[in-house]
Amino acid sequence: MSDPAKKRPWSLSRRLIVSLTISLGTLWIIAAALAGWAAVHETNEIFDSALQETAQRLLPLALDDLDEVDEHDGRAIDDATTFKGHQEYLIYQFRDRAGRVVLRSHDAPADAFPASLAHGFADVDGQRFYTEPTADGAFAIQVTEKEAHRYRALIRGLISLIVPLLVLPPIAGLIIWRTVAGSIRPLRAVREEIAARGGSNLQPLPEVGLPSELAPIVRDINRLIERLGAALEAERAFAANSAHEMRTPVAAALAQVQRLGTELAGTPQHARIVQIEDALRRLASRVGKLLQLSRADSGIAITSENADLLPILQLVIDEYARTPENTGRILLDTGSLDRLPARIDIDAFAIVFRNLLENALLHGARGRPVRVALAPDRSIHVANDGPVVTPDMLRRLTQRFVRGRTSAEGSGLGLAIAEKILDQAGGRLELHSPAIGRSDGFEAVIRLS
Repeated sequence: MSDPAKKRPWSLSRRLIVSLTISLGTLWIIAAALAGWAAVHETNEIFDSALQETAQRLLPLALDDLDEVDEHDGRAIDDATTFKGHQEYLIYQFRDRAGRVVLRSHDAPADAFPASLAHGFADVDGQRFYTEPTADGAFAIQVTEKEAHRYRALIRGLISLIVPLLVLPPIAGLIIWRTVAGSIRPLRAVREEIAARGGSNLQPLPEVGLPSELAPIVRDINRLIERLGAALEAERAFAANSAHEMRTPVAAALAQVQRLGTELAGTPQHARIVQIEDALRRLASRVGKLLQLSRADSGIAITSENADLLPILQLVIDEYARTPENTGRILLDTGSLDRLPARIDIDAFAIVFRNLLENALLHGARGRPVRVALAPDRSIHVANDGPVVTPDMLRRLTQRFVRGRTSAEGSGLGLAIAEKILDQAGGRLELHSPAIGRSDGFEAVIRLS
């Protein structure tokens, strides 16, 4: 069963766009349905009114025409219906009390309409009739309209309401998307500003141009950043001051212990003096790492000038190669490069390379060589023999005070310091185990900016 906490986070903009589009579409459908119902009702009323008005208008005209009809012998009917043919939506018949057709429009049939002569509206055989009799009931006029014509008009009106439903939702969705995207743009900007903050960048977030709903949140975040910056600064100052204050006493104590060891050489106490000396050396190394860490936190790597790092590389290698336990272990391959330009402070780079080389010498297989190679892309590879480091441990090695499974001495700070400095200089540190192109070992790669 999946953990609800690991589900994909929902998107505010997507939810707003979908909700508003569906809501507007639903409201449009409801409005179109109500408008369609009202259009049908109003259209029927208009057509019925047209039938009634036509009948009432034609009735007096038909009565006047009766004076010209010769005893209703039908000749006047033929004469009255010899107009040029054209389509008529409304047709009529003027009938007497007996139901005979006295006058009719040219499209009207010669036979009497099937509707009765009762006053008012009637629906017969798919036609809508309106009958208007004279005051004495001697004659009546009937006007009719085919319901098919009325239905066509109604359908055209409904189509004009329905067709926009196919076009407006996508357009409304696009408008909503652009509106929502523009509205949450400040939120995205704040998110990017927060993502850019870290231990080396605790600048306050910009508060200009923010909506009123977001401005209080940014102000609270800035207060939190300010408190965090003060806490980190106090921690760094404590670490740096402590390391600096401890450096001289530790060096003095180590010198005294070494002198004491010389004086007690050959005595039973000499072994204990050697143990104390080793402990003081480890303490001095830890103090040195803390000083490097404080320098890395202060942004030592940032510079605007390029420097040739190859001499620094060779100088550090010579420094370690002169020690008896490392003689002949460090193999340098500069490839085709005679220069190694990069935009990083040379002291900062020396700290990075010294930590990686020291890490390889301490934790690599005892007596086996450490290979330092320069690639054509100016990357620096430091590889050593040894067992494979697990992927989980490999990901954690750049965290402070984290050490792999090794019996060698170490503070767990070297790789963290190296990654911190390279990140400041725009480069990066890559760790591989097994080493690149091998089935065992460990390799650290410096990617310079």
